[in-house]
Amino acid sequence: MKKIALIMESWKRYFTFAWPAGILQRIHETNEDVNLYIFNSSDGWTRDDDYKIGEYNIFRLPNLKDFDGVILDLNNIGSRSVHNEVIQTARDSGVPVISIANEIDGFYYVGINNYKAMTTMIVHLHKEHHCRDFWFIMGPSDNFESSSRTAAMKDYMDRHDIPYSDDNFYFESFEYQTGVNGFEALLKLHGKLPDAVICCNDNIAVGVCEAAEAHNYMVPGDFLVTGFDNFDKASYYMPSISTIGHIREEAGYLCADTFLRLWAGETVPRYLYTKTEAIFQESCGCKNPVALDARRHLKGQIMYGIETNEFDEDVLSLDYELMKCNSVADMIKCIPQCIPSMKCDAMYLVLDRHMNSFTEQSDFNRHTDFMSDEAYHMVGYPEKMMIRFAYENGHTTELTDTEIENIFPTFDYPEGGKDFLFLPLHFRSRTVGYFVIRNAVYLMEKQYLFQVMKALTTAMENLHKKEMLEYMNHILSRLSIRDALTGLYNRLGHQKLSEDFIRKMHTKNCPVLILFIDLDRLKYINDNFGHACGDFAITAVSDAIVRCSSVDSIPARTGGDEFILVTEAPAQEEINAMILAIRNDIHDSGVRSDFPAELSVSVGVAVTDPASPKTLDEYVKEADSMMYEEKLLKKVNRKN
Repeated sequence: MKKIALIMESWKRYFTFAWPAGILQRIHETNEDVNLYIFNSSDGWTRDDDYKIGEYNIFRLPNLKDFDGVILDLNNIGSRSVHNEVIQTARDSGVPVISIANEIDGFYYVGINNYKAMTTMIVHLHKEHHCRDFWFIMGPSDNFESSSRTAAMKDYMDRHDIPYSDDNFYFESFEYQTGVNGFEALLKLHGKLPDAVICCNDNIAVGVCEAAEAHNYMVPGDFLVTGFDNFDKASYYMPSISTIGHIREEAGYLCADTFLRLWAGETVPRYLYTKTEAIFQESCGCKNPVALDARRHLKGQIMYGIETNEFDEDVLSLDYELMKCNSVADMIKCIPQCIPSMKCDAMYLVLDRHMNSFTEQSDFNRHTDFMSDEAYHMVGYPEKMMIRFAYENGHTTELTDTEIENIFPTFDYPEGGKDFLFLPLHFRSRTVGYFVIRNAVYLMEKQYLFQVMKALTTAMENLHKKEMLEYMNHILSRLSIRDALTGLYNRLGHQKLSEDFIRKMHTKNCPVLILFIDLDRLKYINDNFGHACGDFAITAVSDAIVRCSSVDSIPARTGGDEFILVTEAPAQEEINAMILAIRNDIHDSGVRSDFPAELSVSVGVAVTDPASPKTLDEYVKEADSMMYEEKLLKKVNRKN
């Protein structure tokens, strides 16, 4: 089975579904055993740099060496460093790499011939409409498509002695507002209109026409305008926009075909161009070449509006249901229930294990560390992650709650022609996992996924914050019954928990062991070696008690040098072994640390009788008395 990785960045919130649609078309035609894996980020809709960090991390998820071919669509990536990182990773993969619509050294290029297509446009304006005075309103100056189209126009004007300067050019973005801003800036600069304004795309061209109309100028009466890309707005705007048409799916189709030829051992040229067509319409003074069916177009817009409204209602329902969920798994189940229009074969939710840390640690114990959101990755993903939800063909699968290390073999598939879409899940810059959808091209075409992912991520983050708050409240409440130095229970904690523990054990007719442990000569240690040594001795005792007792025990520090352990009573020989283990552990700690005095403890024992009316305090006094007898005996022996 061959695998293709498609690394792509959305345009704002919109998926470029044409690439995977074309790739899959070619795969299905040949019936080859090839599957497509799409890694998509969407950063262009926000100015939040932390959010962008979280989005871009999806590019670091795949090991590109696991694939047989890599396709890059990096034209919309706003971060130059991420752009370069992805390129370097693709180079290092050692597999064939195709760049869509962007020439990158060493990679195959698939896309339109921007230079040739834009030359066709300026030739038409110059030769057919006798234009010599031009303004050029382009996309970003460092964008490959924008710079290629700019170069074509400059070269043509140089060859034909058409005067121009940098003042004839305006660079910004590919948005409608660029057309408005560019027209206003150039009009203010030059004080008069040109013969024609050549725009980098149709969005910009529409912006120019609208800005001109605001100044009571008319296109094409006062000047000509051209666009590029043949969006719907080119044909249905008034005036219709002269443009360059091309079928975007052809680029994806040609990518897949290129890999099939390379895998078959054929020699493939580095540059592979898709077809373009110059469409000269009203904005440059030409007649529409084809009669438009405006009613059919309007019908499509009406139906799109209806579908969009229905989907918006579904998303509102999803938002409401997500608020009621108490787990991430419940949230994922809501998606197909609330949005039946999500026609996909399967969905998988893969999360960082930290996502469950707060709930897993809700039962605070002496080994618990404070959790922090700093534990989440901001670069890359953890080596091991958890599939928290796996949903295939309407049913939860056994993959749910399994641990994985890489995307393969989990997302291998035995049949060709399948696509897997990987989307990042993150709380701004903190990466928490990723979402996988099998058979996602329909969802990408309908542009449904962004809103669904945003609703899911927001709900997950709110649930995470709620769990974190509950956890921290739990910690704070438990701190009132914990000893700050050792982490053991304090006197209040011992009293509350031990009484309850004894009561429960006695109802089952089980006796309880109470050890009263006193650190020998703590005052001597503090006076002669300092309180830091005294603290070490105290923690050595507390650590020994923890290590030598069961997890169900209740260890407590009830005074400066006094400790109590309450646990289920074993046989007498096991009690003796436990006490010996505690003594040896404490002694070994002193030896390992080269402690300046001998570390030892005195121990008293009491075992409760389930049938006795004795209280906890009475048993503790009994153990305390036994401990005191041992301590007195040690003093006598030291004097002798």
